[in-house]
Amino acid sequence: MRRWMGAVVALCGFVVAALGGTFLMSMDASSSMRQPSASSPYSAGSPAEFAYLSHQTSNACGLQQSTVLGYASSMRLQGSCCDPMDMAKYQSQVQSLRSYATINAIPPDPYDISVSLAKRLLGYEHAIHLTKPEHDTFNQAMGMTTDKGPCCCHCWRWHTTTGLAKYLIKDKQFAAATIATVVDLVNGCGGPLDTAARHAP
Repeated sequence: MRRWMGAVVALCGFVVAALGGTFLMSMDASSSMRQPSASSPYSAGSPAEFAYLSHQTSNACGLQQSTVLGYASSMRLQGSCCDPMDMAKYQSQVQSLRSYATINAIPPDPYDISVSLAKRLLGYEHAIHLTKPEHDTFNQAMGMTTDKGPCCCHCWRWHTTTGLAKYLIKDKQFAAATIATVVDLVNGCGGPLDTAARHAP
């Protein structure tokens, strides 16, 4: 009887361990799908780049700034976070962002952002302190964006976009309308082109 009970306990332990290992492997696989990606060989705005980025998942909805800060600066956050990428919207955003190419704090491709730039913008959010008039400009700009804020949710993009907006106000003296335009252009949520959004400086 004792031998039989011992065999049952051992078998149960084996099953639990096996299931636990399978669960952990599944968790690891799921986590690896979210890891920051490497650089793409294609040019921003090209059909090949769209095809590549539309299958990347490192820009995930709900990804938090604390996680991004733990990533290697050499990696990249790629893909859309909420809705599938749309070719027309993607190319429109990239083309319009070329108007701001001289400002290296503005990402040239909203669906392919280096972790190093993300960390820089996260730093701006906390390091840059706006005056009352500047804060009013920030609030006015956010009210003019498509999402009525830095992003549609409080993810890493919310904080990086806040940092970017504060930088553009403090260092570039951008007006609220221009900041709203930039915020809409660097939006990485995906989805179809919003013809009502601003796409010109």
